[in-house]
Amino acid sequence: MSSVEAAPEAPGVALPRCVALTQEHRGHGASTAAYYLGRALVAQGLRVLLADLSQHQSPLMALVSHHPMRNLVPWTPAAIPPSQLSRLLASARLSTAGRADVILLDIDATLLVRGDGLGGGVEYVAELVESSPEGRGGAERLAARLAGERGLEAARDRVGVVFTRVELPNVENLPNRLENGVPVLGWLPADYLLAAGEAYSVKGGTPATPHDAYLNAVKRLSQSLTRLVPLQRMGGVSQPHPRTA
Repeated sequence: MSSVEAAPEAPGVALPRCVALTQEHRGHGASTAAYYLGRALVAQGLRVLLADLSQHQSPLMALVSHHPMRNLVPWTPAAIPPSQLSRLLASARLSTAGRADVILLDIDATLLVRGDGLGGGVEYVAELVESSPEGRGGAERLAARLAGERGLEAARDRVGVVFTRVELPNVENLPNRLENGVPVLGWLPADYLLAAGEAYSVKGGTPATPHDAYLNAVKRLSQSLTRLVPLQRMGGVSQPHPRTA
């Protein structure tokens, strides 16, 4: 695998890597997955800035509020036009250099694509899609849009797929790659909504604790991303605190 494009670093300070979780259509659990993925990365010794760029109501910040964790720091920037995405991420990198290892984005696919896709300051993108033929086809098209003029090779190196709503008996039948070569990073159980908890329908309700199958799947995903991006501890103090708008 060729190396990903790295953001320019401040003199003597390693900047955090930026990983995006995205979905082209709502309902695949990207926000819930982002939160638990952030926890899994912290458990690996990383410091994570968890950014809500989903541009719609999501359970992400409710989960952080109900289940806070040291070195998992929420960030809710104001809504931005796509043209400002790369500037926003560059500013976040500089302001958290030495204090964060990963900036983990929960971001809509439309904003990511219109924000120059893989050229907008994101090292790696994980697409959440159904494992159906339609879902796989949509994932291939989205990967091509994210890569743009950088081409399919860039998509293979910097975009991966996470299948959602997978029934456990069907896990062994999942492919390792899509037809265009984009790798499959992992899968999430069909009943992912249990991880978010039906209590979200009640104002002020406490989110339910996720089941082991979900947590184990997210843990495997965190290990894959740590290896592929790659992600590592950068040194410095704990607890990133962004100063971006």
